Amino acid sequence: MRGLRKLYKTLKGTHHAPDDDTFAKGAPCRCSPNWPALESTANGYTVRALPSAHYSIMTNPDVGTFVARCTGCHARYLSPWIIDTTDTMPYAWARETD
Repeated sequence: MRGLRKLYKTLKGTHHAPDDDTFAKGAPCRCSPNWPALESTANGYTVRALPSAHYSIMTNPDVGTFVARCTGCHARYLSPWIIDTTDTMPYAWARETD
């Protein structure tokens, strides 16, 4: 459990506003086709997200604060999703000073 706490503390730049519209709008996707691509933020950087049959421990809304949105219209994605593990995670934040 200590490892998870440390991980969430490390992800300080992750979007922490699940109930507001500053990152993802609370409206249906207006793109054609719907949900062309998803994105989220981690440590202040945009990362690719993928629709999934399940949440990961980090994207589960009961556990974490990650929010996914449509890349086109910025509608909030309410179904389960995961962070794309084939996308290179930007680790520049690890070298930043507080």
